[in-house]
Amino acid sequence: MSRGLGQAGVGFGVGPAPDALAGADHSSAPDTRADAIDSTAMGAVDTMELFFERLNTGDREGAVALMDERAEMRVHVGDNVQTLVGRDRVGGWFLRADAGLKMIPGEVRDLGNTYQADLLVIRPGAPSQHIDASFRVEAGRIVAINFSPRT
Repeated sequence: MSRGLGQAGVGFGVGPAPDALAGADHSSAPDTRADAIDSTAMGAVDTMELFFERLNTGDREGAVALMDERAEMRVHVGDNVQTLVGRDRVGGWFLRADAGLKMIPGEVRDLGNTYQADLLVIRPGAPSQHIDASFRVEAGRIVAINFSPRT
């Protein structure tokens, strides 16, 4: 049920649109691996390095565990914006992504509690994409994500 959004979008071939998931039960026990480290002492760069390390080695659940329960994500696609709210919805976006998804940060800008990067997104069998990404981190938890096409 993957859908690619082409060059104009930032879809990465993830699962159904958020409105298609509205009635589905995505509850699960939160992963506490992030709690095994002192995530409150981590800044945005430390948190995001750990997030990308986990995501890119296939530990998607571990990456999602770094998100705040009230995390919000905006994905800009053409002239539209999809907004996901809550760790289950935002984390589900990453958990449903095509197998082999990798996000490699290029130019990184450390703006205190905000981490901005040019991300190279790689999916097996699909053209790579460059996107602009912004992550806001508070107390070692990712609270906001914004993806938009590279300008």
